[in-house]
Amino acid sequence: MIRVGKTIRITVCPVCGSTNIRKASSFSGWLLPEEYICLDCGYRGPIVAEIEVDEDEIEEGRPR
Repeated sequence: MIRVGKTIRITVCPVCGSTNIRKASSFSGWLLPEEYICLDCGYRGPIVAEIEVDEDEIEEGRPR
């Protein structure tokens, strides 16, 4: 099966798998090393996971 749609990379928390993860500050990755914080479980650290999801699946409301 060949998919014609685009894939999108989504950043997820490595602890709980939530997509509710943000950079810890606006200076992360610029003046300071990159650090992320999960707003659901409280994880704070430099490591995050990225998953690839088809754009079509997001539009249909059924991400993996």
